[in-house]
Formats: sequence, C-alpha cells, structure tokens
Amino acid sequence: MREVLAKNVVLNVKQLNQFRTIKIQIDFLRPINKDESTKRRLLANVLSNSTEKYPSFKAINDREMELYGSEISAYTRPLLNFNDMGFSIEFADPSFLIGDTKQVENNLDLLGEVIFHPNLKNDHEFDQIAFDVEKRNMLSNLDAIVDNQDLVSALELAKLIHHAYPNKQVPIFGDANQLQDLTNAELLNYYQDVIKNDFVLINVVGNVDPKSFSELMKKEFNKRLLVQERNDLKIEFENFDDLVKNPANRSDSKKVNQSRLAMAYVSEKLEKGYSHLAPQAMNLIFGGDDQSQLFQQVREKNSLAYSVSSTYQPNNHLMIVTAGLDGDAMDKAISLIDDQLKFIKDGKFTDEQVEHAKKVLFTRREISSDSIQHYIMRSIWECVYPKAMMGDEEYKQELARIDRKHIISVANNMHLIAQYKLMGE
Repeated sequence: MREVLAKNVVLNVKQLNQFRTIKIQIDFLRPINKDESTKRRLLANVLSNSTEKYPSFKAINDREMELYGSEISAYTRPLLNFNDMGFSIEFADPSFLIGDTKQVENNLDLLGEVIFHPNLKNDHEFDQIAFDVEKRNMLSNLDAIVDNQDLVSALELAKLIHHAYPNKQVPIFGDANQLQDLTNAELLNYYQDVIKNDFVLINVVGNVDPKSFSELMKKEFNKRLLVQERNDLKIEFENFDDLVKNPANRSDSKKVNQSRLAMAYVSEKLEKGYSHLAPQAMNLIFGGDDQSQLFQQVREKNSLAYSVSSTYQPNNHLMIVTAGLDGDAMDKAISLIDDQLKFIKDGKFTDEQVEHAKKVLFTRREISSDSIQHYIMRSIWECVYPKAMMGDEEYKQELARIDRKHIISVANNMHLIAQYKLMGE
C-alpha cells in the first residue's frame, strides 16, 4: 500500500508474513550539497545516540532491550543526486511474542523520539555533551581515512569522475575541515530546516496492517510531518562527455606497502532492443566475479595483483575497476586489464561465461529478495525513480534476452574516463 500523507510525505507499507521482524524506516531526502553533507552525517549521529526522553546511548539501548532487542540505525548515503538521511528501527514481530506487547506502537514511538524529540540544551543548541561526543567520534573516524588506502583511492577517483560537479566533491560521510568549524547552534538550525523541508519517505515491511499503521502514523506524527508542504525532488544525471574526450589521470606517491589502482569507465546508452541487463552481465565476465577475466588472468594466472575486481553502477552507467598491487607491476597490470576488455570486445569469451553471468545475476536477485531491506529499497526506488525498477517477470525476460552480441556491444561502447594511481614507496 502506498499513501501520500501530505505533499512529499509518502508512506509505503508492505505487509509480509515471511519475516520474524518488522522494520520501519524514515528517509529524509534533498539534493546533495557540498556544504551540507558533513552536517547531515553529524546530525544523524547526534539524533540517534540521545534524545530528550533517553538522554544517553545507554538509555536508548536499555529501551531497545525492553522492546525485545529492537535495533535503531541511522545513516546518510547518496541516492542518485540526493543525500538520503535515514533512521530505522527493526523489532520482533509481536505475533512471535507472548502477550499484548504493543510492539508496533512502542517501537514507532521510540523512532519518533529519536527523530522528533532531540536532546537539547536550550532552544538554540543540542545538549553540549551529546554534540561534543559525536563530533569528536566523527572527527576520529574521518582522521582514520588516511590509513585506509582502498578508500583513499576510491575518493581520489571520485574527485576525477565528478570534477564538474562540486557538490559531489565532498564525501557523503563528511569532511574533517568542515566538521571542525561546525558549531552546535548551526547544527540545530540545520536540523530544523531538515524536519521542515526535506522530502520524506516512510517504509514499513513485515506483519503490519496497512490501514492501522497509516492511522497510527497520522496520530503520532501529524504535528511534525504533515503540517507543511515540503520541497520537491528533481532528478539530475551527470554527463561525462568531456571525460570521454579527455580522460582524467592522477598519480600520487605514499609510504605504503601496497600500491592501488582505480579506473572508471562509462558505457554509452544501449541501442533499442538490447537487454537492460547486458552491462551487468558484461561486468561479471570482465571483473565482477571470481570467474571473471580480471580475476583469472590478472590475479591468478599472471600474479600481477593481490586483488582486482570491477563493479557496475546502472544508474550512472559507470564501471569501476580497483586493484591492489606492487608498484613495479602497475604498467603491466594496466596493460593486462586493457587486454581483458579487448578480449570481450573481440568476442573471445565463451557461451559458458555468458550463461554463468546470467546465473549469477539471477541468484543474486533471488538472495537479495530474502531480506526486509530488499523490499524497503524497492519501495524507495519505485517512489523516487521507478524507471530503475523491474518486476520479477520483466527481469527474467531481460535476462533471457542477453546474448553475445549484447555483451560485445557494451564492451565496445565502454570509455575509460578516469584513472588514479597510488604508488607505494
């Protein structure tokens, strides 16, 4: 059931009996902004670790234990060109418990405490201890990034890919320099703006009656969610034409034992009649699986990398290759990676590789569907960008349509747009 509770406040309830838990998730969305990503991550942390009624992490945890081990989560993540700040609570289905526990009501109340009743010092600031603790923890996490060379390489590649989009230059998890300057009063002011203006998606999956939950939502959150009109969402896609013509390259040196390589390719729009799953199948043959060309040729046969793989991002048509290797093997590895793409362009892969890719895609979809989060993400995509979603039958049809011609075409229309090398010393 989908219901619009107010302008840009959408409730999705998926009533299912196959899980022993119920999950409620509330997502706040607005366009990604380089000046807000750090605030949003700190805000999620501050809100989720203390509230007016439960003024410490321990107090919240104690209440979770009283509710048979409920679990609250908070996060920020990119979703298309939006910054998604979400809060969720997952809890035991009351039908598996003894007695009338009012599980749904009590857990919705706790989630509401986290989002709408923050731990405040006064009308202008959060509780100072709560603010200082979360800011210090977040600074510590951001400072530790320098020691994670895989993440460093990914971030540097992202800067090259998104060079024309300043709002994506700041990682979704924030920036240490911005965080240092962020004040308590600024964060509370931003919180009030989020609660008032962000597009809101509410998703519930589990053994819940849609009509009853809708009435409960209106009763519990009417004053905070349903009293004003919220901002619209406008989807914007990046254009990489300039990088296709002039690929970006960067190389850094650092005193680390293992060098890193990160490469980005973009695929052109598929011709009419081609399977929408062809790029994902091509990626599996290339580097997205332990039977792939990159794994078998670069890592296993030639021992040029400790790790090497590729991932494909359907929404922006990017394929990312990452590898950990010795610095003196860098040029040979890049050359061999190029050879594997040419191998597919020339159609030298086998029919067995095509069938294996199809089986992997089908199996991954089947496995993912056996989780509550799968249904929540489907509901989010169906609301934000329904074109990205396929029903089960459509997915099977697209999978069946994949053939060698499709995969060869995808490979021949892949363009290297960015390359980052972190050379160890």
